[in-house]
Formats: sequence, C-alpha cells, structure tokens
Amino acid sequence: MSKIETKRLIIRSFTPDDWKGVQALAIDRESDRRDPGDPHEWPTSDEGCKAMAEFLSKRSDQFFAVCLKSDHKLIGLLAFNSIDKNKQLDLGHQIHTKYQDNDHDKEALESIIDFAFKNKDILSIETRNNPEWSEQLAPLKSLGLTPIEGRIWNLGITKADWEKTRKQL
Repeated sequence: MSKIETKRLIIRSFTPDDWKGVQALAIDRESDRRDPGDPHEWPTSDEGCKAMAEFLSKRSDQFFAVCLKSDHKLIGLLAFNSIDKNKQLDLGHQIHTKYQDNDHDKEALESIIDFAFKNKDILSIETRNNPEWSEQLAPLKSLGLTPIEGRIWNLGITKADWEKTRKQL
C-alpha cells in the first residue's frame, strides 16, 4: 500500500523516522492502559521506540501509520495482524486518546477496512478489543461491526455486510 488519503488523514507505511510518534503513542497507550493482563507491552524509551519504528517499517504490508494530513503528526497504528484459513482478517488498531471520539478513529478504520476488503483476499474482518473500552469500540460499532457470538472480546463484519454498510455511510 502506498498511502490512503482521507479528508483529514494520511494512512501510510511506517518509516524509522516515525519513532517519536511511536513513542508518543506508546506513552499514551501505557497511561490509558485498562487491561493490566494485556501481554502486548510497548517500549517507551527512545531506544525501544526507535527499534519498534524500525520493526514496523519493515512490515509495510501489515502495519500502517495514521497521520494528520494538516501537519503529518502520527496519531495511530492500524495492523493487519493475520488472515486465517477462513479468509478472516484480524484487524488491530491503536489511536491516541486525544483523537478518539472525534471521528479521526472512525475515519481511519473506515478507510483501512474498505482497503482490506478491496485489496485482500478476505471474506470478513474481526477485531479484538476489551469490551470495557468504549472509546475503542465506538467507531467499530458505528461502522457496522457487531459482536461475534461466543467471543466477548470480538467484533466482526463480513464483506457482504460491509458493502451494505458502505451504502448507508
């Protein structure tokens, strides 16, 4: 993916120079952490964030930087975590808390979901989010993702349902 431009955002591959933005996102994530059992800790040190930005930049088909179009500030991360044998994409996202609940998160997620359905060989998308994280769940639900039966942490949408939802958005 080269980049996606929306009204207010640019979604693009990470570069090693993004390390300060990665650090700001990691510090925000740690300060807003709601699940102490979450195994995915992010480094917050300069060295750790430089290494993380380098790692993310080498996986340009998996991890995407969400940046403001106005000043190119990095405000989030979108991830194609995996695609399973049923052609279901596990989509991850982390948006800086300052940009949650103001539609930046919805704008980013809508664009990457649309991109995934158009460009990946998938039939559905699933996300894994703590059910108590209303700020992270709100944009997903507003885009038509619904709880997956029997899985309290999962929301999902099929390609067919996405196409119906797109007509309504």
